[in-house]
Amino acid sequence: MNTNPTSYPSKFAAFNGIFNVGKTRFKWYNLAENTHDISSEDISHAKTCIENATEHFQDIEDLGFVILHRCGSNYLLLVCTWRSENELWESVYYDGTGKFETWERKNNHIPTYCVWEMGIVYHESRAWKKFLGTDKQENNRQQYLDDFFEGEV
Repeated sequence: MNTNPTSYPSKFAAFNGIFNVGKTRFKWYNLAENTHDISSEDISHAKTCIENATEHFQDIEDLGFVILHRCGSNYLLLVCTWRSENELWESVYYDGTGKFETWERKNNHIPTYCVWEMGIVYHESRAWKKFLGTDKQENNRQQYLDDFFEGEV
């Protein structure tokens, strides 16, 4: 029985299309208590961050997903790629100063996904596992990109 009076409200994930950065194609998710609170300007800043990232996503033929998570008035930007394997790779940025910056994480034991982000990550892991069982041709890549999550988390 949960005796903690603190309750976490539901949040909602909204699929916001495919975002191409050079050779990498991302599924884009907005995540918030109200996804309409995520402005087109905030999305534009997040996309610019990814386009200019030191990971050089534009040079790697990859698939993945992005979660733009509104946390109060700030954001976490989770950029995830599969690198054509069974492991999920992640870069994390935060917006606390009006622009997205790398979240430096130097400890061994660090937070990964919160309860809201995990709904999207769970869906994506299942979609990727299905992709791994294919011959990984372009039609299979497109099927992965077309398999997205929307709803309450």
